[in-house]
Amino acid sequence: MKCPTVLVLFLAVLIASVASHPVKRDVDPSLVPQFGWQSGVNPTGSGDCDGAVNGADGKPIKIPCACPPDRDLFIKDLNANLAAGHVVTNPTVGLSFPTDNSTASQLARLNAAAVTLQNLNGSGVGCPIVSTTFSAQQQAIQAGKPLPPSAAPSPPASTSSSDPPSLTCGPVAVSSSAPATSTHESAPATSASATVTSVGSSAPAPTSSSGASDSAIAELAPPLGFISGVNPTGTGDCDGAVDDANGQPIKIPCSCPPDQNDYIANLTANVRAGHAVHNPSVALSFPTDNSTASQLARLNAAAVTLQNLNGPGVGCPIVSTTFSAQQKAIQAGLPLPASVVPSAGSPSAGTSRVTATTSSTAVATAAPTTSSSAPSSSSAASATSIAALAPPLGFQSGVNPTGSGDCDGAVNGTDGKPVKIPCACPPTQETYIAQLTANVNAGHAINNPSVQVSFPTDASKASKLARLNAAAVTLQNLNGPGKGCPVASTTFSAQQKAIQAGQ
Repeated sequence: MKCPTVLVLFLAVLIASVASHPVKRDVDPSLVPQFGWQSGVNPTGSGDCDGAVNGADGKPIKIPCACPPDRDLFIKDLNANLAAGHVVTNPTVGLSFPTDNSTASQLARLNAAAVTLQNLNGSGVGCPIVSTTFSAQQQAIQAGKPLPPSAAPSPPASTSSSDPPSLTCGPVAVSSSAPATSTHESAPATSASATVTSVGSSAPAPTSSSGASDSAIAELAPPLGFISGVNPTGTGDCDGAVDDANGQPIKIPCSCPPDQNDYIANLTANVRAGHAVHNPSVALSFPTDNSTASQLARLNAAAVTLQNLNGPGVGCPIVSTTFSAQQKAIQAGLPLPASVVPSAGSPSAGTSRVTATTSSTAVATAAPTTSSSAPSSSSAASATSIAALAPPLGFQSGVNPTGSGDCDGAVNGTDGKPVKIPCACPPTQETYIAQLTANVNAGHAINNPSVQVSFPTDASKASKLARLNAAAVTLQNLNGPGKGCPVASTTFSAQQKAIQAGQ
């Protein structure tokens, strides 16, 4: 007769236990702070892209092209962290995600997002805060002001055929659900790549691209307007189709632009899929009529294809083509510019080159000027000479940790404060030298084979810059294409300026 009593007591204890440990539910995605930025913006071809924040020089801080991560994967990681009550890959870092709208709760959610971002792949191994507008969001929340426009949740994308496409010949990694005009927190008005522009709503809507045949795509594909391998410096970079503000050709990877057949094949595959095959979040269309909107849509499809040839944000920069000049001509109703193909006796073709409004060469990856002597081959560099001549990192990891996976970097931002970097950056000297040696011996970045490196051993300016470029490429591709440490975790930028100044 005592069994029922025991059973009742057991059930009571079980119910109380369940009640005291409620089931963890996934967060409401609408409460998760927006990145305010997209991955793959203005890739240099060496694994790094523009970040959401400008440095002290007014130019975008470079970040791995894979940052910020895919939002769905990010929210999945955030849910896992919240279920554990701490960052799974960095258990000492706690987090919470209150759902009310108080200032404290908004900041707690932003902190949860930040620590998740910075510890995506391990303790302090993830994406830097400057790949988002989190810093601007924090300041807005603390000041009781509205979030920055780019950080506000985007409305559902319209599928109406009357919506004009957005031309994104510059930063193209813009998903169909995000505005094509997302800006830096302090973005410069112009770039050496084409300016992001939206087709006006008064433009006629382009027809569907689904009916475009392979021959039509090949016939209507915007011309690249330039060829690869122009005026090689011997360090893997060549002249691009666009001049900087000083009238000098902007340097690009010598493999850019791609072969015409590769370009058309990739463009055709993307048009058939309705998005960039190597970056599915980026939609594109290829209407076949001759309206301004349709011409710009085709140019956008070409730009998206170019910048995502080998992966998300891993391709060729816009300045390896005349796409920017073509965009301006289409918008002005003018004939397309002639191709800037160098003649046999004039490899630089300086007189017919497109001029950019500002320079946009990558930090710590600038090539020697054409007046510099060509560096010698790196094939004879021994492991000893590589270690001896390797540019110093100039900084150490783990400086002033915040407890959320990020630490101070070697470079200050526009506010005079150190730019935040993953605490694991820069790598140890041993890891850096080992990776650099492997890359030099291979002649390219092992983890990003499309990016060539050389390591000449003489003391010329060209050779010093080539070695610095090899170091920067190694740093930014430590763990995969575009997955490594930002240049801001080193003094490479300052070293570059000193070398160029002859110091």
